[in-house]
Amino acid sequence: MFDATHGDGWGEAALSAWSDPDLDRVEELEDEMRRLEWEISSRRARQSEIVARLDRLQVDLMEGSRNMRDWISVTLDCGPQLASRLRQVAMSEHDIRDRLASGEWSLDRAALLSRLREADATPEQFAEAAEHFSLGRIYGLVERLRRMNREEETDANHNRYLVFQPDLAAGAWKMWGQMPAADGYAIWNALRARESELPVLPDQSSGQRLADALASICLDFLAGPQPQGHTNHAGGVVIGAEVFVDAATAAASHGEAGATFSSGLKAGPEQLAEILCSGRVRMIGLADGIPVICTHGTQAIPAAVRSFIFWRDQGQCSIEGCRSRYRLQPHHIKPRSRGGDHHPDNLVLLCWYHHHVAIHTMGMAIDPASPVHRRRLLPLGSRPPPPPFPPLGTVESANRFALANAH
Repeated sequence: MFDATHGDGWGEAALSAWSDPDLDRVEELEDEMRRLEWEISSRRARQSEIVARLDRLQVDLMEGSRNMRDWISVTLDCGPQLASRLRQVAMSEHDIRDRLASGEWSLDRAALLSRLREADATPEQFAEAAEHFSLGRIYGLVERLRRMNREEETDANHNRYLVFQPDLAAGAWKMWGQMPAADGYAIWNALRARESELPVLPDQSSGQRLADALASICLDFLAGPQPQGHTNHAGGVVIGAEVFVDAATAAASHGEAGATFSSGLKAGPEQLAEILCSGRVRMIGLADGIPVICTHGTQAIPAAVRSFIFWRDQGQCSIEGCRSRYRLQPHHIKPRSRGGDHHPDNLVLLCWYHHHVAIHTMGMAIDPASPVHRRRLLPLGSRPPPPPFPPLGTVESANRFALANAH
């Protein structure tokens, strides 16, 4: 049992908190919350009655809305979910609206129970769900009882789509879509399984990790899977790109502007650094709109040095606590744009996730004082900004630009 009289003061702080006079008002505040929810429910019930009357008058058609849900969303300036629930309760029987008006049920519960009744639940199922089920369990029962005919199932399958849209302003891709249930479930499980294999970084959201998992799966397809225990000294290079760099713009903005891929997407300093570090890129330098130099960036680290790094770091990621062998890539601790070279002391072996996500996506950096086989990541934002880039008016300066960005 924890002794509150010892330790680092945590016990005393806890005891002090429990004796805080404000905590005596906990029940009072909870009662106020319930009272406010009752008032909200009663007003939602009145709104649902108004919606039912207006629906009979077909007000949505008179005002040019696609349906009643859209009309409610516009009129109340609310989201589609709230509008759908109001519409659902408005079409329900009086007993559901009465329980909502009395404050016994929230709008969410009333709407779900209305759907449960539409799904032909037995009176016993309805009564048990109304009194004893959580919202999540009611939803599960609705989905279990709800019927889907062949026409609806065919429509769901035919309406599948996936859209990728490049955001030329942000240098990013947006994606969205719709899948049949089985396919969506398979994709979700695959992403979650791959996500569970990735290291955990600070300040990451679930959505970011799912995006990283998707990129990882696609990389495996393009580069080919790595057999268990196999070390790919090339790091699974699959990127081939052309980057056009406007001389004056790049020099004036420290490389933050003036560089775009041939597809039109913007190339930021980190993207450019990673491509030149771990992939192949052709850089076309422009002066006054005319190409003055065309370079071929390749894996600049000498083959012998690269092999030595893989041997020294035992063919696994050198970040402390990570022993991944997934698409290993050498990384310059001191970037070449700041005078770093290919000396083994300046190189560290990283897995794809720590190299691509931690370093080049999240902006972290390797702590140069950390031990060779227990490298630590410095906090976000710890990396200094890049130095000014030279103009690209000559072949020599274009090559200097390529080297400055070659990580």
